[in-house]
Amino acid sequence: MSLEFVLEVGCEEIPARYIESAVVQLRENVASKFQEYSLAHSAIHSFATPRRLVLVAPSLDDRQADRTELITGPPQSAAFDTSGNPTSAARGFAAKHGLSVDQLKSVQSEKGIYLSLEKRIPGKTALEILSHELPLLLGSISFPKSMRWDSSQFLFVRPIRWILCLLSGQVVPFTVAAVSTDRFSYGHRILSGNHRFEVTSFESYRAQLLKFKVLCDVNDRQAVIESGLESEATKAGGRLIPDPRLLSLVVNLSELPSVISGSFNPEFLRVPREVLVTVMREHQKYFSLADPQNNLVPRFLAVVDSDGSHAEQIRAGHERVLKARLADAAFFWDVDRKVKLESRVQTLERVVFQQKLGTVLEKTHRLVKLSAWLGQVLRVGKLDEIKQAAHLCKTDLVTEMVKEFTDLQGVMGGLYARAEGLPATIADAIYEHYRPLTLEDASPETMGGAILSVADKMDSVVGAFAIGQVPTGSKDPLGLRRQTLGIVKVLLDKQISLSLQKLFARSFKLFRRKATRPEDETWQDVAAFVKDRLRFVFREQGFRYDEVNSVVEIGFDNPYDCLERIRAISSIRSSADFEAVAQSFKRIKNILLKSGVEMAAKLEQIDTTLFQSEEEKKLAEALDSMSPKVRRAVRGKNYVRAFESMASLRPPIDLFFEKVLVMAEDPKIKANRLTLLRCLLQTFLNIADVSEIVAPSKEA
Repeated sequence: MSLEFVLEVGCEEIPARYIESAVVQLRENVASKFQEYSLAHSAIHSFATPRRLVLVAPSLDDRQADRTELITGPPQSAAFDTSGNPTSAARGFAAKHGLSVDQLKSVQSEKGIYLSLEKRIPGKTALEILSHELPLLLGSISFPKSMRWDSSQFLFVRPIRWILCLLSGQVVPFTVAAVSTDRFSYGHRILSGNHRFEVTSFESYRAQLLKFKVLCDVNDRQAVIESGLESEATKAGGRLIPDPRLLSLVVNLSELPSVISGSFNPEFLRVPREVLVTVMREHQKYFSLADPQNNLVPRFLAVVDSDGSHAEQIRAGHERVLKARLADAAFFWDVDRKVKLESRVQTLERVVFQQKLGTVLEKTHRLVKLSAWLGQVLRVGKLDEIKQAAHLCKTDLVTEMVKEFTDLQGVMGGLYARAEGLPATIADAIYEHYRPLTLEDASPETMGGAILSVADKMDSVVGAFAIGQVPTGSKDPLGLRRQTLGIVKVLLDKQISLSLQKLFARSFKLFRRKATRPEDETWQDVAAFVKDRLRFVFREQGFRYDEVNSVVEIGFDNPYDCLERIRAISSIRSSADFEAVAQSFKRIKNILLKSGVEMAAKLEQIDTTLFQSEEEKKLAEALDSMSPKVRRAVRGKNYVRAFESMASLRPPIDLFFEKVLVMAEDPKIKANRLTLLRCLLQTFLNIADVSEIVAPSKEA
């Protein structure tokens, strides 16, 4: 028999940024318990609003199936004496389970023959299981911050005020934080007067929620918000500036969203657009509007938890609050510009970057040196201006604007540099040097910005690893995962060919007085860390896991070169000859490993006088003819041509394995054939380990 399972945990308002994770954890934990108890169920659907976390499984088994358990007793040798009569061990085991000895079975196991019995264990009901497990599951949900509010010391994101839990209309009884389950829920706190209503099924629950002004499905709320934003933007005579991050936040700020538009004094448009948009987004959760020329217009859109009634009063309140916020921003803009960026540099001596790594001024000195080195390596022009950008890039940290709006760090430095009339190379590099903040974020557009971005992020990564502050689990206080992903993304997006090990070495030298770990040990950890991030980036770009493995395992030091090699493999892997050769290389690698050949050892010369068959001679000749072509292709970064050369070896390789016995009885002949195979493998091993490529039929 199948039952409908409905759970609603009603709370005081949950922070919007916690909601998605909480409902996912709850759904996965409940599904895991259903599996653990072998309760068959339909798909579990989850919903959430700021006041409720909701799960529904339309079909759930009403109980576990009964199961049979084999209980093992004494071994046969100890259960019967030499005359075949049961011993006290056999009689005792049988009596313990209310049986006679002749009701027991002899069962063969790995350890021998044992007396056993089959015991039927009745399945528990879903009601029993849920009553016991749900309080534990609710307590297991983790939040960035939790609270206690009653004597039970139960931890949750916000105080729980009601719990609705039904199995086909029957209340599942349990208590959490002094709140017992019931069959009642509540409507919108304001618009319905927090109306209490009885629930008999999920259909009735959802219908009554809608009646009492609650949209429990985030997709429904998002559709309402998106429609409202477009409609109000048109009415306001502007174009909505897309803001996916803000949209994902506001959908969880209301239970019945609607959109209102408001305006602000056009005089505030003298403040840079970046500042105005940030003030509206970060402080007020407002969307901004632009005109057809993409200039900011003095209007905003706000998502409110209302049905549209009292819109004028709500609009007036939002406009009043925004006016004060924008006045503060305009004041900061005016005050900050009175002090030149150069005059702020020494002030960075009072700002701590990291306790063991010193001040931001010390970091600034390192950035100047590392940026200059990068500029020289990459042969960019205007090196003095890039060094000047590095010298000034952190000065906005001590401005009033950035103290108030930390998301504007870097951006404000670039804006202040422009306002001072500094060259565009300097202003743009400062403006862009925090980019990218995520993999979805854009990399710096200018080479100066890219150099400063890589230098800044590498300085943070190397410094942290040099003092042993390596990210573990979810702990990453300096954001090293994000910074490393940023380094990789910039190098790939800007097509910069650069050795990370050389960059690391240069950076590490600047930490010699502060490092607490040796350079080689630090590099090993940094290298492993970078390799993991690189794998992640390539997989996110859509490359297959075996393509990524084949390249990254061989060499990851130059990320852009890695990308070029992966692209080459991806483009040629569908070739039948390449796939066949890749599988042959897998065979070659296995043969060499099983033979104990040391892959890192110096290559021996192939002795052609030891060849005994035409097939090994032809393979050696093909390899000898093709090797210079491969080297030229690699020097020219033409990896597709290099892999095409590899694919051309299919006929002689196939004939070799068909006609030649590698493991010859004569040790010299055997060693020579292994050397031939190793030379073949090594020719391509500095490009990719194609033995990692998985045949299509076997690919996971």
